[in-house]
Amino acid sequence: MSAQPVRRGRGRPHAASREVVEQAAIALMQRDGYENVTVDAIVSAAGIGRTTFFRYFRSKPGVIWYAFDDTIARLAREIEAAEPGADPLDVVRAAVVVSTRDAVYDSDVWLERFKLLDTVAELRAESYEHWERWKRVITGYLAGVLGAVPDSTVPMVVAGAFHGGFVAQLRGWLQVDDDRAAFIARLDESLRLVASVLGPLCRTDSH
Repeated sequence: MSAQPVRRGRGRPHAASREVVEQAAIALMQRDGYENVTVDAIVSAAGIGRTTFFRYFRSKPGVIWYAFDDTIARLAREIEAAEPGADPLDVVRAAVVVSTRDAVYDSDVWLERFKLLDTVAELRAESYEHWERWKRVITGYLAGVLGAVPDSTVPMVVAGAFHGGFVAQLRGWLQVDDDRAAFIARLDESLRLVASVLGPLCRTDSH
């Protein structure tokens, strides 16, 4: 769903919610190009002051990254809540799906954000650090289950495969642009396939 900039009325700017500002900012970035949108343009479109903007986001890129970072934190919480002895790949799959589902349903523009992440050179250059943090949540969990270290082969391979499956579905969504439920269903199916292929690597009786 595309967000529309909020019209600014007369008088003192109101304290719009972070979600309203986010929607206004991403709508502008999609319409005018990320590089051409300034913080002043965002605050004008959202009907807020610069102080409010910087209270919500530390910078213009922060509009894009904060929700992704929140998703990483959700992923970690889901994994930490896993039952002891559960299949580790099923734990990872479910945590990725649930954390993404929650993020997508919490924000009307979570998926639209990825269009910018995947097409804007400046954002793509910054994406490595954020995806590495996402993968480290998975490698840390698997290392603990398997008695390995996070940077060893199996945790790294598994995290990389789940990352690839996730990005493939995000890019697929860019082509079909359908509803959120359909995207989440495809993501779950894709990660089940990844888990089934990688299953022999994560047998705890072989480590």
